[in-house]
This record gives sequence, structure tokens and C-alpha cells, in this order.
Amino acid sequence: MIRRGELFIGDGENEYVLMQGEAGDGHIFAPLELYCFPEDPWSAEMFELSLANPGCMALIVQNRQMTKNVAYGVLYSAADEADIANIAVMPDCRKQGIGRALLSKMIEIARSGGALRIFLEVRESNAPAQSLYKSAGFVEIGRRRKYYSSPTEDAIVMALCES
Repeated sequence: MIRRGELFIGDGENEYVLMQGEAGDGHIFAPLELYCFPEDPWSAEMFELSLANPGCMALIVQNRQMTKNVAYGVLYSAADEADIANIAVMPDCRKQGIGRALLSKMIEIARSGGALRIFLEVRESNAPAQSLYKSAGFVEIGRRRKYYSSPTEDAIVMALCES
């Protein structure tokens, strides 16, 4: 369990806290989703359905003052597998290590829950995300044709297996 407002990442000047989403928090995630993925965003209701799922963990990253949401991640776990459904970082907060730290935290949570394999999909055109995932040990295992809409695009399926 993540304590609300626990220090997550920071260099003294820019510090961020991590919080675990709970039922009723869909309205917190949806605006960030809309800003980061305007072409095909999840709605607050979709986040609520996920938060109600016992196998789902949603994390939100806020500035230290807890006045601005800057990133979030959604992780599903079942048996010995996990799926990273979403990771998003506000454009003005990128290149600060927030996405890398969030990905690491999600891998840690999945592993502590018994996941031997962690999967994710990423847009074929999203080279920065692919680079991040590869640096964390994910490898391409396949493609889902026309997985994304607005615009229609293939998804690269990646996996991280226990070594």
C-alpha cells in the first residue's frame, strides 16, 4: 500500500509525491488522460470501473504541494502476470525522470504481487516510450494490428519476464 503523499521522486527543486487511486478518484485521472491522450482518452467512468477491479492499481503523481497532477499509471495483475495499461506524464513535466520512476514503481508492485511476466502495448509511433520500456528490460514480442484509433495505428506488444 502506498501512503498518500509519500515522497516519490525529487531533486530538491522539483519534488513529486505518489498516491494510490481509490474508488471515487476517476475524476482525478480523467483530466490528465484527456490532456495526454486527447485522441482517444479514457473517461472518468472508465477509470472508476478500473478502480473497482480488485486486480487494478492506479497511481497518481503530484507536485510536492499536491496542487498539480503530473503523471499517472494503471496496472492490472492476475495470477503470475501483470499488464501496464497506461503511463502518462504531462508534457511540461517530461524529461525529469518521472515516467522512469513511475514505470519502476509499477514493476516493483507487479513483482511483489507475484508477477513473473509484465506486458504492455505502445503505439508504433511512440519512440520515446519504446526507448523507456526497452531501457527497463522490456522486449518486443508481437504486434496488434490497428489496435489504436485516432489515428489508426499498430501497437507494439512488449514483455518483461523474470530473469
